[in-house]
Amino acid sequence: MKKNTMKDLAPIAIPHGPPVESTTEYFKSKMETANMTRKYPVWDVARPTPQVLMEQARRDLMEADEKLVLKREEEKANRVIMDAKWLELREKEMLLKESFISFNKFIRENQEKRDRAERKMEADGQVLLRKARETEAMRCRVADMEEVKRLMERQVQDYTIYEDYLMSVVRNYPEFKQPLDVLNRYEALAAAKNTLAERQERDLGMLENARQKIAALTEEKKLFIMGLNNTLADLRWRYDKVRNRVIEWELALNRLKEAAAARHVELCHVRAAVRSLYLKICAQKHMPPDAPPHDFEQQLVLVMRALLELRNIYRIAHRRSKEK
Repeated sequence: MKKNTMKDLAPIAIPHGPPVESTTEYFKSKMETANMTRKYPVWDVARPTPQVLMEQARRDLMEADEKLVLKREEEKANRVIMDAKWLELREKEMLLKESFISFNKFIRENQEKRDRAERKMEADGQVLLRKARETEAMRCRVADMEEVKRLMERQVQDYTIYEDYLMSVVRNYPEFKQPLDVLNRYEALAAAKNTLAERQERDLGMLENARQKIAALTEEKKLFIMGLNNTLADLRWRYDKVRNRVIEWELALNRLKEAAAARHVELCHVRAAVRSLYLKICAQKHMPPDAPPHDFEQQLVLVMRALLELRNIYRIAHRRSKEK
């Protein structure tokens, strides 16, 4: 005698796989159980027929389809809003770039004008200082010349004694026939002194030429340093421009990362729902979940097959009910 075993119409579905993957399904089922209206069975009322169960499944499927349609419409609306926001951001980006370009051009023009004005003011100050030094030197020279004039007048008055002295020298020294010989001897000594003075002047001229060369080299180096400063200012401007672009693209990248994270969370929810539905169908059919957890296409194929089977069963049941 074979023992008649009754098939349990609502078996307990034991989740397969790691407990972490079943956490989402557990909390979702717990929330659904808390929000469900509890109805206790009436023992005098007959149990629902397969047709009623099929109708309930069909109703649940239609509700799920309606929710899916609403979600798709909401996604389309969000997509339109996001496209409009992206277009607005691109327009603002172009306006910001144009304003940065015009502002940088204005700053560079003002900087060039300021540099030219400073160079001109510096050159005028140097000219004024040089003129003041020349004027002061001329005043000093005039004062010296006046002092020399007074000294020469005093010497002319004082040199009369030297004439008497020269005459006395001629009288006392026989090698000098007349005062002119003394003067010739003096002129020879003065010529030697002038030669030495010329040599000294030539040496001083060489020193002056060396000083002028050093001054020219210094001026050249100053101009070279000014050119380097202008190049440094240009490089700083380019660096600020590149840094502003980097900050702008970093902000855009952060916004993209946030949007991608939101889409990833939504995708994870959808994958968890697909996995939960797949496990429920496998448990209902008493078949092992062979599809890997990451192979969602194979899971969706099984879900679609189950839905098609339910639709075929519903059609057969509906046809038989009409025939009866």
